[in-house]
Amino acid sequence: HEGFVRDVMAAMDRAGVGVEQFHPEYGVNQFEMSLAPASPVAAADQLVLARILIGRVARRHGLRISLSPVPFAGSVGSGAHQHFSLYRGDAPLFSGGHGPHGLTPEGMAAIGGVVSGLAEALLIFAGSVVSGQRMRPGNWAGAYTCWGTENREAAVRFLPRTLGNPHGANAEVKVIDPSANPYLASAAILGLALDGIEHRAELPPEVTVDPHTLSQADRDAAGAVQLSHEQADALAALDGSHRLRGILGDPVVDALVAVRRYEQQNYAGLTAADAADKFRMAWSL
Repeated sequence: HEGFVRDVMAAMDRAGVGVEQFHPEYGVNQFEMSLAPASPVAAADQLVLARILIGRVARRHGLRISLSPVPFAGSVGSGAHQHFSLYRGDAPLFSGGHGPHGLTPEGMAAIGGVVSGLAEALLIFAGSVVSGQRMRPGNWAGAYTCWGTENREAAVRFLPRTLGNPHGANAEVKVIDPSANPYLASAAILGLALDGIEHRAELPPEVTVDPHTLSQADRDAAGAVQLSHEQADALAALDGSHRLRGILGDPVVDALVAVRRYEQQNYAGLTAADAADKFRMAWSL
């Protein structure tokens, strides 16, 4: 696929989409692309544009791309992990403080707010009828509500500022998959972070290992709860979330719940394989 990769990178360059990495991933014929950081709306715009460009280049090469969370049943699936950093003026909230790994008090509260709201926001982040197949331990999907430095199995992975991370400390929300609306996902992340700051949310104990390998007692101590892989649970959690309704507004939440409930009512009875087959190209461009 050398020609395809070369043409994708050329298309991104012409369109002004900053690409930091583009490389093969774990799955069969799976690629990962990391886009350069940008302001929230610009970042979502760049993601949408990148998907359009990749799809068009693929067609010129006689290929199709799948942006499904689970293109094939039993596979690790595909994520759409989102990194974010926060500043007050020019001062970063995720570095320069006296908390763990240099976190400031507001930085700790922001991450605490995001972690505490994951279950309520799951329908926004990974709410499709096939998303639950990916939301399992061992899939790098962040299946447990916890945070950890460079912990790829934590729902929120913290990346400190290093020489290899010149943009500065940031946090990565790993539960998000390609079925998510990137604008709503960004709004939910930032809204939960702000809610955490405003309410001085407590930063849970850091989890430094795969939470699935911990005893139940250790998971309980860290507040690490396994996120549901049932779409019905995600529907109920968002529908009843006063916090997310306050962040996004009732019309947005009601519309998203209605769409996902239609999916659940019509397709939840499919086998995992049939659902993966039916929705393989549902998010392709």
